[in-house]
Amino acid sequence: MSSGPISLGSGATSHTIVHEGLVMLRALVIDDEAPARAEMKYLLSQVEQVQVCGEASNVHEAVTLIKATPSDVIFLDIHMPGFSGLQLAEGLKTHPNPPAIIFVTAHSKHALAAFDVNAVDYLMKPVDVGRLEIAINKVIEKGGEADAREAEKEMRITASKGNKKFLLAPDEIAYFMAKDDYCFIHTAHDHFLSTTSLTSFENRLSDHRFFRTHRRYLVNIDWISAVESDVGSSLILTMKDDEKSKIPVSRRRIVEFKQLVGY
Repeated sequence: MSSGPISLGSGATSHTIVHEGLVMLRALVIDDEAPARAEMKYLLSQVEQVQVCGEASNVHEAVTLIKATPSDVIFLDIHMPGFSGLQLAEGLKTHPNPPAIIFVTAHSKHALAAFDVNAVDYLMKPVDVGRLEIAINKVIEKGGEADAREAEKEMRITASKGNKKFLLAPDEIAYFMAKDDYCFIHTAHDHFLSTTSLTSFENRLSDHRFFRTHRRYLVNIDWISAVESDVGSSLILTMKDDEKSKIPVSRRRIVEFKQLVGY
C-alpha cells in the first residue's frame, strides 16, 4: 500500500440529474478486479435511478476519472494495489464537490475507518441488490437533504458546568450518559450536565449519527475508536475522548449496532 496524500482539489462538478421525477445518480465503479467491476455494473443496471459513467482499476486511474467525469456516487473497493480505497476517500475531502462514497469490500474489519472518511454506506461482497438499493437511497436522501444538513450544523446543545451555561455542537459530543434525573454530556476533554432526558437527546440527534447503545448511553458513532466483544456476547465500545471511555452495547441493540457500522 502506498502512502502520502492524494489530491483531488479540482475536477468535474456534480449536478444530479432529475428525469421524469426520478433522481438519477451518476456512478463510478472502482475495483482492481475486472469481474467485481462487471458484477457491480450489472447490479447497478437493475436499479433505474443509477447510470454508470465510468470505471477504474486502481486509485491513480480513479483520480483521473473523478476529475474528468461528473459523478454523484462512487462504489469503491478498499484493498487495491498501490493506494487503498480508504486513502482515495481521504483525498476526496479536498474535492470541492465530492461524490458520495459507498465502500464495496470482502472485509468487514475496515467499517469504522470507512465511516471516519464520511462513507455513506459499507457493502459486503457478494452484494445483494436489495441491500444495494438501500445504500443508493441513502445517497439520494443525503443529496436531497443538503440544505437541511447545513441548518443542522448550526444546532447547539445547551449544557451546564458549575454556574455557567455552554452551547455545544453535536459533533463535539462523544456521548451522553443518563444518571438519576440528569444527563452527563462528555466531550473530548470535559463533561457537562443537562436536565434534558436521554430520550429527548436521542430524538433530537437522530440525524447526527448518534446511537442509543444502552438505556443509559447515547453515543456519537464518529467518536468510537474500537469495538470489542465482552463476556456474555455483549459489546464494549472504546471512545476517542481523553479518558478512552468504555461504553456498553446492550444485547438487544447489538444487531442494529452491527448493521449500522458494518461490524
